[in-house]
Amino acid sequence: MKFKSAAVGFLLAGALPGFSMPVHTDGIEPYYHPESLQYYLDTLPEGDRSALFASAEDMEWWTDARFGLFYCWGPASMLECSLGWGRKGPRPQHPTDGKVTKGIPQEIYDNQYKQLEAPNFDADELVSTVKDAGAKYLIWLTKHHDGFSVFDTKLTDYNIMNTPFGRDATREVVDACHKYGIKVALYYSQPDWYNPIYTSGDNERYCDEYLSPQIRELLTQYGKIDVMWFDGLGRHPDTWKAPKLLKMIRELQPGIIVNHRFGHPPWHMGDFDGPERTVGRFQTNRPWETCTVIGGGWAWSGDAPAMPLPQAISLLVRCAGGGGNLALGVGPRGTGELVPDHKKRLGEIGKWMKQYGDTVYRTQGGPYIPGIWGASTHEDKTVYLHVLASWNGVLVLPALPAEIQSMKVLTGGDAEFSQTPDSLIITLDPSQISPVNTLIKLTLDRPASEIAPIQTKGEPLSLGAIATASSSHRKENRPQNVVASDAKEFSEGIFVKSSWGPSSRDKQPWIQLQLSDAESVSQIRLMEGRFGSGSRVQKYELQAEIGGQWVTVHTDTTIGGDCNILLKEPVESDIFRLHILKWDGHMNLNSFELY
Repeated sequence: MKFKSAAVGFLLAGALPGFSMPVHTDGIEPYYHPESLQYYLDTLPEGDRSALFASAEDMEWWTDARFGLFYCWGPASMLECSLGWGRKGPRPQHPTDGKVTKGIPQEIYDNQYKQLEAPNFDADELVSTVKDAGAKYLIWLTKHHDGFSVFDTKLTDYNIMNTPFGRDATREVVDACHKYGIKVALYYSQPDWYNPIYTSGDNERYCDEYLSPQIRELLTQYGKIDVMWFDGLGRHPDTWKAPKLLKMIRELQPGIIVNHRFGHPPWHMGDFDGPERTVGRFQTNRPWETCTVIGGGWAWSGDAPAMPLPQAISLLVRCAGGGGNLALGVGPRGTGELVPDHKKRLGEIGKWMKQYGDTVYRTQGGPYIPGIWGASTHEDKTVYLHVLASWNGVLVLPALPAEIQSMKVLTGGDAEFSQTPDSLIITLDPSQISPVNTLIKLTLDRPASEIAPIQTKGEPLSLGAIATASSSHRKENRPQNVVASDAKEFSEGIFVKSSWGPSSRDKQPWIQLQLSDAESVSQIRLMEGRFGSGSRVQKYELQAEIGGQWVTVHTDTTIGGDCNILLKEPVESDIFRLHILKWDGHMNLNSFELY
């Protein structure tokens, strides 16, 4: 469904401005704002309150776009460290202040700008890469927590104009975006660990004399700005005088949209949510955007390899299929150019988007909620099935409450389908499975937006399982780390945030899950590192104990950060084992889930 204006509904039914009341109330959606935000809004004058949210019309280009890039660059890009967080020094008004023991010494980090020459910085090339990747908008970093302004500001000498580079990189990038038809989003960190007013703790003065004036500079010096992308580190909105700040922002740039990070995260303020480094959960009545990196960290921290193309496409599609956008972070080197491997991968994503972009752009998430098998998107009466798992050519999904008038395999080949009252069964010759994303187009007899979201997986059968392993690298890498104890551990789309790693001396390590009772398992999800991580495994097998014997149910060569498996047929057992047959001696398994 498209987002529809609800200003009238806000007055009559308590909904927030810019949000329609949800269509479905079956427990899968809708998303509602918490009461704590409603209470906060009630304390504000009407003019300030309405400025906190954009209209549905202002949001439409963004929800249609589905894909943007995120460039993080500055003097710290020369130091091979995490931007801001790699500075060994004070972090005023942050819980880690005074506890930082590692990183680039403050004296070196804070003075690195005096060495910034960036001879290869070419804004035209950087932005043309955005366009070639198929992205519709660019988030450009103007100031991180370290306080350095990557733009021409009159409010501090700690800025790009006082470097050997000596040019306004922000102006060059924004001008190039306007030239190539790329929407402009400006990243700005409200916390500033360099500014003396902020470090003194006088936030009111900091807002009046520095924060608000700098935002005014950004929104008056560069022409049309489409998004203001804040990073307030979870502080209360009054820390930044957010109502007044947002009112100024929308007056200076009518139609601009703003992310949620000017307020307390659970309040979900602003115009869209933003899970970081993980795919957001299915949510189609409030916009959201996953921000993550193509490889390495935020900004350049060494020439880390780009995520494999299948994972990049899976990431993008799973975001769109969940009703969200993807902002893919890329860190140019300190010399100004993109890492060649990152640029190459962006070009490959763009090539895929040229061919299949209609299955992503302008689509809505659903009607199938993303699962182990993949994700679905839809537009009008067309549903696109993105089959992302390792499968054998037989896909079984819950039945659609609609007549399927036609089916086409967009990635090539022919398929057959049948639909019973309970199931939709699609059969494809295994030789025609795409190694990236097998795309199947369904044409229905009615708009897919009329169909309530359909769940394609429940809670893992492995919740609460007992995990054991042949070895562990460290005590903290215990095998139980890969199993969630209950569904309450669910957070932003993932169950487990810790990992198990075997000893490097273990030539063929294994980890197994003991269930309380035998279960019929047909789907398995493995995660090696974060989403986007490459595989340190070259060969593995999945086994089930049946009749006192280990039976191999699946074999493959890689795991990585996005490994989803549809077994050829369901397997009933109470013990399942991942047996690694060949690996490079170092790995972390973050999740082992059975469905």
